[in-house]
Amino acid sequence: MPNLKELVINHYREVKQKRSPEQLENEKWLIPGVKFIPFNRWFLLVAAVMIQICCGSLYAWSGYNVPIENAIYGGNGGVSRAIAVNTFYIAVAIFGSAAAILGPWLERNGPFRGAMLGASLFFFGNLVTALGVYVKQISVVYIGYGLFGGAGLGVAYISPVSPLQKWFPELRGLAAGFAVCGFGAGSIIGPYTQNALIGNNYSKDPVNGAYLGVPLSFVILGSCYFIIMSIGAVVLRMPPPGYSVKGITIDTVKGAEIIETTTVEQEKTTTEFLVVEGQTKTEDVAIRVEDDKKPQFSMTLMESLLSTEMKLMYLMFIGSQITGLLIISSIQNIVATQFDRPDQKVPMNSVLGVSNLLGRLILPLTSDLLGTRKPLFILSCVAQAVLLGLLPTTIWNQSYNLFLFCANMIAFFYGGGFGIIPAFLADQFGSKNIGPTHGVILTAWALAGVAGGLTFTAVYDKNYQATYNTTAKAWVPPEAKYHVYDTNFRWILGFVLAGVILASMVPSNLRDRRLPKKEGESFRFRLGSRLVRVYGWVRPVIVPKPEEDAEWNEYLASLNVAENR
Repeated sequence: MPNLKELVINHYREVKQKRSPEQLENEKWLIPGVKFIPFNRWFLLVAAVMIQICCGSLYAWSGYNVPIENAIYGGNGGVSRAIAVNTFYIAVAIFGSAAAILGPWLERNGPFRGAMLGASLFFFGNLVTALGVYVKQISVVYIGYGLFGGAGLGVAYISPVSPLQKWFPELRGLAAGFAVCGFGAGSIIGPYTQNALIGNNYSKDPVNGAYLGVPLSFVILGSCYFIIMSIGAVVLRMPPPGYSVKGITIDTVKGAEIIETTTVEQEKTTTEFLVVEGQTKTEDVAIRVEDDKKPQFSMTLMESLLSTEMKLMYLMFIGSQITGLLIISSIQNIVATQFDRPDQKVPMNSVLGVSNLLGRLILPLTSDLLGTRKPLFILSCVAQAVLLGLLPTTIWNQSYNLFLFCANMIAFFYGGGFGIIPAFLADQFGSKNIGPTHGVILTAWALAGVAGGLTFTAVYDKNYQATYNTTAKAWVPPEAKYHVYDTNFRWILGFVLAGVILASMVPSNLRDRRLPKKEGESFRFRLGSRLVRVYGWVRPVIVPKPEEDAEWNEYLASLNVAENR
């Protein structure tokens, strides 16, 4: 009987989907087995957006907080009791956990099954949530949307990301951006669909039935999401074995494209395959017969997960995403209570969704043009630190336009982080490992959502109860209203500043990652194009370029010698 450690190791072993020749033949068509429209890898971008729009409805949850609390506990003057918001934090926690646990399963079973599992769980979660509101039990809402909905969203979210990174190895930023941009679009559409169904009084209209109330809204939206996600799932598939573009395979890590040479028993480029792929240049795309030879810089899944780079990227991701996560989840309440603009709650959520969407597209595409991802994470953390520092001032001075600018820029960089991270992971560890590594990195976001969210809610609750007189329905003193979020903004800033440091420490240059350490070397970093070795944690030494080149050539020669033995 294997113990828990053995089960975990076995689960995260090298993962690869096994497909029969018949299945591979069927997958040459848009609808597998239906010989009508040939498959084209660009169809995957549309399918990914469809699935992610549904997943992005999670970011519209803040529009449910007051309606759910009103339906279960009664009215509270339009002010959130900070009870229903916990559903969002539970969903975020389960989202990340499901993505991490099911990442290897997804790689073995394919993205179609992953997307369908996610769609089914999310649909069931919406139905249970509707039941919870109907019977006035917040615990059932937590289980429905938080547990089942969160799990469904987690596996559905990573389902299009993995195949896109494999089909577009030469455009990893583009693939990552389109794979997740729909998530931002979902937060644009979600608030309006929710408000149109629930109505301003959060209940059915007894006169003309124009509004359907909270429970039925979950049923209708859950059904629509299931249909859309199922259609998108049909398009998803992994590339055929041996697939490469411009010499880049699923094993290739950033910087090894030119160096690595793989022994190929047979390579062919056929017109038939190029039509299926939608390519125009016959030299760009190839299918080769795979051999058992491991490329020189390829990493196994366990090597990737246990690497220093992965640990630093995990912590960096917490710092880069925590601000946007907590601000977006509370934005409707902030707008309504801090600026007395309840009519702007729904539009504000959607405006942030646009910024989130643009970040998921623009920053990944920029990273492709720059040929690097790390500097954009550093820029993101620095910018968010400045913006977060400005937020309290905008509330104190009631500078609504400046607040809008800060909130939208935070949402932009927040979305950009999600858009860049799949490409960054593929650069570091190869696209063959993207499903599990991306799933694990999402637990960093989940950790920020749960621990950060609960802390955010607890701090807000404490300040709210200390300064808001529920009997008189007034703030005491009146100016306390504009300082209720100050403490939260301060502690979040500390995490963002840590993110700047951690992002700077991630080794993204292939030489930095693979050159053997010198005796007494503690760590290394890049100062521009120059390698800097730090000895004894305190003594930095800049390595001359000719010396670095000589070391690298010697290292490559040693790899070739070992390979030929």
